[in-house]
Order: sequence, then C-alpha cells, then structure tokens
Amino acid sequence: MLVQALEDIWAITPDPRRDRLTVAFVTHLVAMATDVSPGDISAHKRTSVAAARARQIAIYLTHVTFHWPLARVAFAFGRDRTTCAHACHRIEDLREDAGFDAKLGSLEDCLRQAPRQILEGAR
Repeated sequence: MLVQALEDIWAITPDPRRDRLTVAFVTHLVAMATDVSPGDISAHKRTSVAAARARQIAIYLTHVTFHWPLARVAFAFGRDRTTCAHACHRIEDLREDAGFDAKLGSLEDCLRQAPRQILEGAR
C-alpha cells in the first residue's frame, strides 16, 4: 500500500521539493501583486476573501504558466484536485474583465521570464 502511494506521488511529479519551491515562488509573486501575505495565501484554513482570491490566482498561474496537470498543482499546493479546478474556472471567468486580464497577463509574463534552473551550467 505504501509502495502504491509513493508510485502515485512520483507519477504526479518527478521532484516534489522543486514543485513546492515553484509554488512558493508563485505565491510570493502573487502576494506582492495583491498585497496579501504569502502566509494567508498558503493557509489551509479559511481566511479573507482577498486571500482566497490570491490563492486562486496562484493556483491558476501555476497550472497555466507551467502547463502542470491539475493533479500536480493540487499536490504541490496541498489541495484537492477539484479545488484547483474550481480555482482555475473562477479565474478564467474573471479574465473577461480587461483590467484583470491585463494584470494577470503581466504576472504570467513575469513567471515565463523566471529562469527554469539557475545552475543550468553546473550540470
């Protein structure tokens, strides 16, 4: 049973530590853009509406920018896959507003500019 659980985890992501670091990076970027603390965004308990929206943005950006399947996003954020799907749908609906879409586009551009691996030449 433990072996199966570990195989399921490895099927979701080849490196859970790296995924958690990526999620922390996205969370901090969203925190700076929304003026919501990273702790509130990462909280597993109910927080403010602003924190919930910032969390949804972080989930959406991770899914869209890095092309991660929702199961991987959910595992990295410590959430359920359906919660992440709901977050993505909510943010997609909000993108119909031109102002919100422009701000989200800026965050996507910022994430796309981030280096994939800083020590690429060290390998």
